[in-house]
Amino acid sequence: MLVRRLTLQDFRSWHAVQMEAHSGANLLLGSNGVGKSNLLEAIHVCALGFSPRSRSEKDLVRWGSDRFFARIEASQGDLPIELAASCDLAGRKEIRVDGVVGRLFSKLVGHLTVVGLYPEDLQFIRGGPEQRRSFLDALVCQNDPAMVEVLRDYARVVKQRNAALKEPDKFDGDVREVLDSQMLELARPILERRMDILDDLSPRVGRLHSQLSGGTESVGIWYRGSYGDQDLPRRGQELSACLEARKKRLANAESQAQSTLFGPHRDDVTVLLEGRPARETASQGQARSLAIGLRLASAELLAEDKNRRPVLLLDDVFAELDGPRRKRLAAMLPHDGQSFLCSPHRADLPFEVDRTFLLEAGTVRETMG
Repeated sequence: MLVRRLTLQDFRSWHAVQMEAHSGANLLLGSNGVGKSNLLEAIHVCALGFSPRSRSEKDLVRWGSDRFFARIEASQGDLPIELAASCDLAGRKEIRVDGVVGRLFSKLVGHLTVVGLYPEDLQFIRGGPEQRRSFLDALVCQNDPAMVEVLRDYARVVKQRNAALKEPDKFDGDVREVLDSQMLELARPILERRMDILDDLSPRVGRLHSQLSGGTESVGIWYRGSYGDQDLPRRGQELSACLEARKKRLANAESQAQSTLFGPHRDDVTVLLEGRPARETASQGQARSLAIGLRLASAELLAEDKNRRPVLLLDDVFAELDGPRRKRLAAMLPHDGQSFLCSPHRADLPFEVDRTFLLEAGTVRETMG
């Protein structure tokens, strides 16, 4: 998969820009605040249907404008792909997939695979469970685009179930029973896919963390279900029985809280370093190595399907690392795919790139070297 051309109109800091990309390493070079990260963000939005930095599409509209537009012209082998997204300040959205118009940004998923490495990824280790759930679900959906619909349906049912818990007089017992049944039915494939993905990720993350850090610390990843103290069954009837038991056990508590207290929307992922929660014990360097390991492990997993070889987006990642870690990361990156790298200094990158773009004063121009 390759990005051929990126076109933006009133996206973040950019009034209008068009960039022709190389099939290898593309360096976006410029001082801080010039808009390098915004170009990566636009690629992410067109490929995954959401921003890695904001959950509101309205935030992407350039100050003083009323709508943004972003388009990627890409290819998979000889097959061209065109993905476009726009949104105005009122929240009215439109997407185009090879010219077919839609309204749901999630419909962009599954056409162009991307994996981004961002400074904010440290929150995978340090932050709350929402970031880890979002990371996991984005990976699940890129690995199996059909899961987009399952996750959307699950969120809709949970919202309806919460409404029934808040106003029980408006929902009779039959309606609540149907909502319970739908929620449990949709939860099971989400949980199965999440745990399967983590099984694939865990050994990769441990290996990549060791390569980047130069150490031998053990790494583990554990799926924490909101189901009590017991380990969550892997799949099938045992998993369904666990969900049903949890629903019955929490019936009174949910009535009092007027909210759904269990399910994939409340689960978490624990990253262990030397058998202890990395969130509490990892140093800054260890946490950063783990976060990078998670992203690169995701790229490895997706690249096993040659039709889903991801485009890498690296947002000032090298600037956050010391000299030895920069060299190790450079050696770990795949060199047979496409990447976009942001940096304020060319010297931060310990390798050659295929194309360099200089960003300044609202313009992008290709330079030599």
